[in-house]
Amino acid sequence: MFSAKKQPFSAVKSAFTLIELMVVMGLIMIVMTLGIPRLVQHNETPLGGSISAVMDACASARSKAILSGKPMKMIVDASNYSVTVGAGAPKPKVVSESSGQGPTVDQSPDEEPAEEPKPASSTGPAFSGKIHEDVGVTFLAVNFLPREDEGRAEVTFHPNGTSDEFTIGMIHVTGDNVQRFVQLDSVTGLAYLKTEDEIQNP
Repeated sequence: MFSAKKQPFSAVKSAFTLIELMVVMGLIMIVMTLGIPRLVQHNETPLGGSISAVMDACASARSKAILSGKPMKMIVDASNYSVTVGAGAPKPKVVSESSGQGPTVDQSPDEEPAEEPKPASSTGPAFSGKIHEDVGVTFLAVNFLPREDEGRAEVTFHPNGTSDEFTIGMIHVTGDNVQRFVQLDSVTGLAYLKTEDEIQNP
C-alpha cells in the first residue's frame, strides 16, 4: 500500500514583503521631495527671513551680553536694511589740549606729544543680518518711544539677561501685506513673534 504523502503545513504569516516595503519607502521619498522644498521656501520668504534676522540678532546680543558680562547693543537700521550686534561699551574720554601746559612726566621737552592711542576697533559686528528690501518697517519703538521717523533703533542687552523694551513691525510690501511684530520681553530679554491683534490686545 502506498501511503499518501503529507503536504507540509504552511502557516499563514502576516508580514510585509520586500516589494511592499520598497513601494512604501518610494512613496515617502516622493512626499519628502515635494514637501521639504515648500517648507524651506516658506521659511525663506522676505518677511520670514527678515523676522528671523531680527530674532537671531536679539538672541545673539542677549547671549553675548551674558557671557561677556558687558552690555551689548543691537542696532536696527531700517534705511540700510541691516541688523547688527556690537559691544555697548562707553565712549572713551577725549582729553582736550590746553595751551601753556608743559611736557608730561613721561615726555621729554624735545619729544613731540604722542597721539593718544585710539581704542582698538573690533573685528566687526558680533552679528550681522539683513532686512529684505521688499519688507517695510511699519513700527519701531524702544522703551515705548517711537523711532519710525529716525529709521534707526539701538537696543541694549544687559549682562543680567534683561534688555530694553523693543518692538518692530514689518510687512511684506509686494506680498500678502500681512503685518508681523517682533517684541522683546524686557525682563527676560527674549524675543517673541506676535500678530497685530496680539500687539493691540496684549
